[in-house]
Formats: sequence, C-alpha cells, structure tokens
Amino acid sequence: MRLLCFCVSAGRAWQHLRWDAPYRALLWSETFLLPLFERMGWQWQYWVSHSDVYIGKGIKAIGVFFAVCAVASVTVSSNHRAGRYLLPAGGVMLLFLSALYWKEKYFFVGELIEYSSQVACPFLLYAMLYRRPAPKQIMQAGLVAVALTFIGHGLFAIGYYPVPGSFQQMMVNFFGMPETVARRWLLYAGVMDMVVAAGIFVGRLRAPLLAYAAIWGFVTAFARLIANYDAHIPLYSFNLWLFEVLVRIPNGGLPVFLLLLGNLKKTVGEAS
Repeated sequence: MRLLCFCVSAGRAWQHLRWDAPYRALLWSETFLLPLFERMGWQWQYWVSHSDVYIGKGIKAIGVFFAVCAVASVTVSSNHRAGRYLLPAGGVMLLFLSALYWKEKYFFVGELIEYSSQVACPFLLYAMLYRRPAPKQIMQAGLVAVALTFIGHGLFAIGYYPVPGSFQQMMVNFFGMPETVARRWLLYAGVMDMVVAAGIFVGRLRAPLLAYAAIWGFVTAFARLIANYDAHIPLYSFNLWLFEVLVRIPNGGLPVFLLLLGNLKKTVGEAS
C-alpha cells in the first residue's frame, strides 16, 4: 500500500511540476465563477487574461505538495503526526483532481469513478497506520474502489459513453491489431470490466477475478507508455507518459494488495 501511494503521488507530482493539470477547467469556468465575479464587482476578462501565470505557479506548488506526499507515503509510521494530515490531504487533492477531470469530460460519472483506486490508496494507508480497522473492513473498502474503477473503464470501453480515440489507438499500437478488431476487443474488455466489478464480491470468484484485474490493470497502465513511445524522441516520450503510468499503478496494484490481504486472512484463520 505504501508503494501504491508513492506511485500515484509521485506521478501527480511529476505531472504538476513538469506538465500541466486541469485547474483552469474550474478557474476559467464562466458557469461556476462568473456569477461570483459579478457579485464581487470584479472584471472577468481581466482575470482570464492575467491569471495564467499565477495558475501555473499554483500548479507547481501543488506538485511540490504531491512530492511531499510521495515521500511521506514510504516514510511515515503510526508515530509520525505528519502522516495524520498529509495522507488524507493527499487523498482529498486526488479526489479534487478527479472532479476536475470529471468536469472536463462533460460530467460523465464513469470518468469520475474510474479514479477510485487512485483516490482510495492514501485513505487506506491512513486507516491502516492510524485507525487499525479490521482486515475485513480494509478488504471491503478496497473491493469497492476496484469495482468502481473497473465500472468506470468499462462504461467507456463498451460504448455507453463515446469510446475515447486513445483507447482504440492504444489497442492498435500496443497489440498491433487492426482498428476494427481493436474496437471489438475493447467491447470484450469492457464486458470483462463489468464482470470483475460484480464478481469480486462473490467469495469463490474473488481470487481469480482479482488476479485478472491485476494483470489487466498493469497492462492498461504500461500501455500508456509503450503504445505512445517514439524511438526518435525516447527521453521526451518517457518524460511525457511516465506519470500516466505511475498514477494508474493502483489499477493493478490494489487488486494485488487485496489478494495478499485475502491470503493473510486465510493464513491467520487456519493458524487460529
């Protein structure tokens, strides 16, 4: 769990420090902020034309915060007070960032819930360090996060929402299949996402479906880098797509954690 928290926090730190993040979707939104500006007597056009540099600095500051959270993920213990604040604060920032992407994607619920595994990790680590819940409670919370993530992915893959062109292009680049075949396999993958989301709550199905979820989660995470890698600009490709891999490591890593937790519960039960 420490490793998963480190990956997602480090990925977001790299994104904010090196690239960009969708805060302008809120800070330049007339729907949300224009009524406030009019009420306060502020000039909206002046804000939009002069605020970019400050937004950019704010994004870098948030990147530093995520970097601190990444370090805290692998260093804090139950005796460290800093972890009591940094871990949940990092989780809240991940949730806020997910909401911004949700706004960018026309408030599709699938877009919001697909970040569940990423958002859940800091809160799960916080609970394990400072609240000490029963393993069954950790298991249930983790299963819900995995299920929501796979439902979110599945809704796009099966075409309930418009299928992102990047999904199909990754299938073409990663597996080398024609576009028509890639679209068909995306549908199959989406159906399996739904099977995983429902089946992991069934005792006998849990382990094999979590194993599938782990494999598919890691494949889709690393596909971002491999499918978009350009041998002519290797460092740039790695730099551009690394954070996309890191923030998705929990998609495969959280199912692995739950498998290990399930084996631990079984071992303890047999010993007792």
